[in-house]
This record gives sequence, C-alpha cells and structure tokens, in this order.
Amino acid sequence: MDLSFYGGAGEVGRNCIGLREGNASLLMDCGINVGAKTPQERNPLLEDADARAYSQIAISHAHLDHTGYLPILYSNAKKCRAPIYVTKPTQDLMALLLADYQRLSNHFSPDDTKHVLAHCKPLQFNQTAGEKLKFSFHNAGHILGSAMTLVHSGQRLLYTSDFNNRVTRLLDACHQGLRAETLIMESTYGAKEDTHKPLKDVAKELIDAIETAIISGGSVLIPSFAVGRAQEVIFILEQHMTSGALSPVPIFVDGMILKANRIYRQNLEFAKPEVRRRLLHGGQDPFRSKHFHIPKTRTRSDVLNQQAIIVSTSGMLTGGPAITYMKALARDRNSLLAFVGYQSEGTPGRQIIDGAKQVELDGEKVRINMTVKKFDLSAHCDQAGLVQFARTTRALKRIFLVHGEKNKFAELKDALGKKYEIIVPKNGESFKV
Repeated sequence: MDLSFYGGAGEVGRNCIGLREGNASLLMDCGINVGAKTPQERNPLLEDADARAYSQIAISHAHLDHTGYLPILYSNAKKCRAPIYVTKPTQDLMALLLADYQRLSNHFSPDDTKHVLAHCKPLQFNQTAGEKLKFSFHNAGHILGSAMTLVHSGQRLLYTSDFNNRVTRLLDACHQGLRAETLIMESTYGAKEDTHKPLKDVAKELIDAIETAIISGGSVLIPSFAVGRAQEVIFILEQHMTSGALSPVPIFVDGMILKANRIYRQNLEFAKPEVRRRLLHGGQDPFRSKHFHIPKTRTRSDVLNQQAIIVSTSGMLTGGPAITYMKALARDRNSLLAFVGYQSEGTPGRQIIDGAKQVELDGEKVRINMTVKKFDLSAHCDQAGLVQFARTTRALKRIFLVHGEKNKFAELKDALGKKYEIIVPKNGESFKV
C-alpha cells in the first residue's frame, strides 16, 4: 500500500492523505489552511492529475481544515467527480461551513459547493463501504458525526483525524480497541505539558470567571467555533444559568452557531443517548432555552448597550461578529475574553493568548485591556490520551504523527516509546506500508 501526505504533515491544517493499493485508491480528507495568505500555503500539495486518480474520498468531519479544498477539486476546472463518503451530520455541517467560507473568501463558486454535496454518500458508524479499497467509519468523539477511517486491507490502516477520548456533554468518547497495523494519528496536543483537566473542573473554572466579570460590571465574550465547541459552551451556560450558579444576564448567540445548532438537533442519533433522551423526551432543549437571545441590530448595539454574555464566531478572532464585540469591549478592564478552543499560530487569538496587548482586527489596531483567560474545552486528546489510544490499538506496528505543531512531535514520539516504528512525515512525502 502506498501512502502519500499532501497536507497536514508537520502542521495543523490542510489535512489530505492518499492511499493506493494496486488499482484501488482512497483520499482521506481534503482541507485547507484557513489562515494562510497564499494558495501555496493554503491548499494541499495535490496535483490535478493525482486528485483525479483517486476513485473515492472519505471525509472525517466538517471543519474546513479537513474539507475546504473539496469545492476547488469539484469545480468545473478540476472536474473531480469521485464519490465522497461522509456521515450525515458531516454532510449537513459541510454545507453550512463551505457556503460561509465561499461567501467570505470567494475562492470558489456556490456551484462548486453544490457539486461536492451532490457527490456525498452518507455512512453510519461501523458500516463497511468503498470501491475495491474497503473502509469503515468509527466514532471519533470530536464533533457531531466526526469519524476515524479504518481501511480494511491486508495491512489494516487507521486514520484518526481529529479525535477525543473524553466524554463531553454532547458526545461519547472515541471508539477504542480497533485493530490496525498502521496508525495515522493527530498530534495537536502532543506535548508533555498538554494535559487536559476533567471537563467538569474546566466548566466550573469558566463559570466562576464569568460570574466574576458579571459581578464587576463587565460583559463576557466567548469566541467559539460554530461547530462543536459552541454547542458544548451553550450546554454549560444553560445548565448553570438555570441552576442559579450564574447571575441572570442575557446570553447572546451570534454568527453561524445558530444554524449549526439546528443541524445538531436534526442529527441527534449521533449524540450520546442521554442528550437524545433529554431533548426528545425530557422536554428540555438547551438550544431553545429562554436564556438565549439573538442580536436584533446589524451593529450589535442592542447587545453592547447592556451587560451580557456573548458566544460568537469566529473562534480564533479571524472574522465573524466576534470582531465587532472585541472592538467594543477590548478596552473594558472589567470585561472577560474567554477562549475555549485551539488558537492556530498567526491568528489574533493566538497573539492574545501569547500576551499581545494590541492586535489588528479587520484592519484596525485594537488595544486589549480586558481580562483574558483560556479554558481547556478541547475536543482533542491530550498527550496521555494519544499514548493510551495507540496502546489500545491492536496489532499496531507503526505510527505516522500528523496534524500538530513541529515542536510537539518529538515529545509525543518519546512518550510513545520504542514499541512502534514512529514516523513524522513531511508534506509531499510518500511511504510504502
């Protein structure tokens, strides 16, 4: 089996990995580097002829660093028309995220996105599919419908993509104990210092920090990814506001989060059983709680004229309504900026986390006086979780480490020990397995 890395090797973003065995082939993920400035840095290293040679594509989940190149690949110019295997939530969330990215970037047309969606073939977890090269999807626990891809060949190969071994308020933990000789594993939190606290403890820290800001007279901005992190935050806020642990101020939900919430409700069979029972039979729906409000003005003046908790895209402050709120609240020492997700290198969010007191937002330099805190609601495994996943993968011989920052690979490699052959590939490299 030939394994080729077109993106996601030695970096976080533009995940794209190819498999070939005889005349059978499979492309796994097809993403972009969202924050990149040039096409060379943004797009996977996938030549047109190579792309068209793949007879099928498996998409792990809807985030743009795993899907954002598909509309270009399926454009009239590139003419890729291979079937795209997805879970149903991934297809629905892809439609939302790709349409928004098209509108903001203009890198492709709405018709290109339609071509992508027209070629999608939904799969359930544990269902075997594929032409010649067979594979199955298994719960990754990252966002709704996220999947690990297990390739059923003489040499079984497991691609984790983004995965999480912690049970969250919405999702079960990832599937473990699969059999595969080769593992391609993400390394986002692969450093020794990357240790996730129990989610219950993190939720308490977040609520305590929000309450402190409210009592001091400030507002709270929680920049969040529309898909995955926002829903977790919404569940936490609703639970604590209802119980009285949070002072009763309005909670505004803004950006694509509202549309993503509807998709989550329509695909509850992929959520954990307790959530399905609560929403379908218990009469409790956090997505439609009385505590949540929608901004009524384009300028968000109705939100900013009062004390509020705001959950808004984008999660890394690279765009979206969160920019408007930041410009208004940044100088208020009593207000809180609460980060709840990964901040990529080079983004305003990362600059602020690293201590910058001034950042450029939408062409305007903004001074940061508000309190800044980070809360580890990550939907990725930490180093201990990554090591534990590898050790519970049966018959494992070799591991390719991808989707991580370069300085973390060495630490993760050391933590995995000498039991396996461990390879840290570079984009453009190919291997025989």
